[in-house]
Amino acid sequence: MSEDLRVVKTKKAIRGALFELMSNKQLSKITISEICVNAKINRKTFYSHYRSPADVIEELENDVLNEFSAILRRGGESILDIGAAIRDISATIEQRRDFFKRLMRQNPDLFNKGKIKAMLCRVIMVSLKNAGALTDNETALKAAAEFSISGVLALYSAWFDNDCRDDLAFITETAVNMVTRGLSAYVSEEKLCAMRLN
Repeated sequence: MSEDLRVVKTKKAIRGALFELMSNKQLSKITISEICVNAKINRKTFYSHYRSPADVIEELENDVLNEFSAILRRGGESILDIGAAIRDISATIEQRRDFFKRLMRQNPDLFNKGKIKAMLCRVIMVSLKNAGALTDNETALKAAAEFSISGVLALYSAWFDNDCRDDLAFITETAVNMVTRGLSAYVSEEKLCAMRLN
C-alpha cells in the first residue's frame, strides 16, 4: 500500500531541510528545531515520522540501497551483468553526486561497510553460482565476492575523498575490468569472454 500523499510531502520536506542543513553542519550539530523551521513543520509532525535526524539519514541510506538493488534486479542475477551493474551504479552516483557527497560527509563508511556492501557481496555470490562457479567452496566464493566488491566500493570512496576530480568513467571501467579478471578463477573461460563483451 502506498503512503498517503501528505506523508510523502512531509517526509520530502524533512529530508530536504536536513539535506540543506548538512551542507554546513555535521549531523550531530543539527537540531530537530532547525529541521522543523526549514521544513515549515512543527516538532510533533517531525516526531510522527522520525525519532531523530539520524533516523532520516538511515532512511536516505536505505533508499540508496533500494536504488542499487533495483539496478541489480534489472540485470537479473547473472555474472554476465556485473559489468553493466557497476556501470549503472556509477551513473547513479555521478547523477546524484551532491547527494552522495553530503551523505558521505555524515557517513564516510557508506560504501565500505554495512548494508550496501553486504547486498552487493550477496549478488556477486549468487551470480557466481548461477554462472556455474568452478568451485563448490562457499568460503572461497564469499572471499571472491568480498574482495571484488571491497575494491569497487573503495574506488568510489577514493573518488569522493578526492572531491570527485578524477574521471569516474575511467574509474568505472577499471573496476569492471578488475572484477571480471579477478572472478576469472571462478568462472569458465567461455563465461568470462561473454562478460568482457558487456
